[in-house]
Amino acid sequence: MIMGEGPDGLLSGVGEIDDPRQLRELLDAVLVVGRGLDLDAALQRIVDVAARVLDARYCALGVRSEYSGLLKEFVYTGIDEQTRATMGHLPVGHGLLGVLFDDPHVLRVEELNTHPASVGFPPNHPPMRTFLGAPILVRGSVFGSIYLTEKQSAADFSRTDEKLISVLAVAAGIAVDNARLFELTLVRQRWVEVLARRGSEPLAGIPLGDTMNGLCSDVAELTGAGGVALITSFGGQDRPRGRSGADVADVAASGGYVIDQPFTVGGRQIGRLSLIYERDPHLPPEMYAGLAGVAEIASLAIAYDERQQMARDLEVLADRHRIARDLHDHVIQRLFAIGIALQTMSMNPDAQGRADPGTRMATVIADLDATVAQIRTSIFELQTASESSAVKSVRRRVLDVVEQSAAHAPVTPSVRFDGAVDTLVPDDLASHLEAVVREALSNALRHSGAGRIDIVVAVADEDLVVTVADDGCGIPSDAHRRGLRNLADRAVECGGRLTLAVPAGGGTELKWVVPLEE
Repeated sequence: MIMGEGPDGLLSGVGEIDDPRQLRELLDAVLVVGRGLDLDAALQRIVDVAARVLDARYCALGVRSEYSGLLKEFVYTGIDEQTRATMGHLPVGHGLLGVLFDDPHVLRVEELNTHPASVGFPPNHPPMRTFLGAPILVRGSVFGSIYLTEKQSAADFSRTDEKLISVLAVAAGIAVDNARLFELTLVRQRWVEVLARRGSEPLAGIPLGDTMNGLCSDVAELTGAGGVALITSFGGQDRPRGRSGADVADVAASGGYVIDQPFTVGGRQIGRLSLIYERDPHLPPEMYAGLAGVAEIASLAIAYDERQQMARDLEVLADRHRIARDLHDHVIQRLFAIGIALQTMSMNPDAQGRADPGTRMATVIADLDATVAQIRTSIFELQTASESSAVKSVRRRVLDVVEQSAAHAPVTPSVRFDGAVDTLVPDDLASHLEAVVREALSNALRHSGAGRIDIVVAVADEDLVVTVADDGCGIPSDAHRRGLRNLADRAVECGGRLTLAVPAGGGTELKWVVPLEE
């Protein structure tokens, strides 16, 4: 048994190699070992090059676990697949292989079976007698060790072979360090890409559930977890928000390993990101940094969704307040007037100066029909006020235009819909409809001085009919009519017409009629 230099002197003694061919092969080997940045490929390349340069029948590289101190990965060359299939398990770092971890020096052994640390071989393992090993150091820590057995061109490994393996071990450490740094960069880049993509989804209108499920899928892919879940806790109750893979609760109950990353909103913990594994995965620090970033994105997405829901709720309340005001100002007052008219008819059926009973009854019935239509419109508004769909109905679009245009006006316009407006009015015509209502209502609010404005959107006889009537001062003869000309042009473009009339009680009635289909 011969011990070589320690880790600080692995390159010392290279000058003793005076064979130009060996020096050239060593240089070529160092260059080959340092080629490429894929870690798995680099490990396999190291054992292949070492076996060739030192003329060994077998070569292996063991990667040390930083947690258990044993081997977590074992790469080899020289053993064919058929032989490997009949062997027992691969080495785990006991016996002679573990010596290089505990005492990181070059180790040369002439007879493996005679070494005190030898624990023998598993069944069907190829016979091995001579041994040469060296630690692979990365930034001062033992990353693993390289092992060679069975020198083919000589009876034993030589002092020169120790120098060669020392140089190769140093080159291997540099190659491994570069590959690990490259892998770390890729991992960080993938985490950044996930955080950027998922973090922008709420602003793009993607549903919260889709974002949460996407985050869970991304985390499962990046960490190798068997299952990932985003769970929120309210009132002591856990509620899954997103999930990927196996059910976390079931695996945890059966003895699986669970990693929890809490997330907070406004300084209070509202849930956790849970990952499950069959055993402790020993995640590196960059993985925990990525999980913290995912938890922050989940927190922001949930907080944003809550704010959006609050805004929608406030909008619904505002709509309902407006609807209640309309019911009071229009429906209840109209019903009261109808009741007075009926009471008058019953008390004075033959009152002088009044129209005949049939005409008066027809007027009352017409008022009741108009009131029922107004109530139907209010009911429809109540049914649709809480809708959160990104595609607004025609009724909703018209009501939004009226609400925006009359937000600060002294008069509140009444709006009524007749017929299947949402079903029959196509999208391209709905855009014209919005413009017509906005222009006509704006004119009435700014110029008429009206105390009442009635808007009716109706579908009748295969036509879309928009009527905007007010009880104001009418249209002055010298008024600029550019807006009206635009409405007329829109009507012609759609194959329809625009008409203006003066109702019996005064004011202005604008009627825009276009066919639903040309």
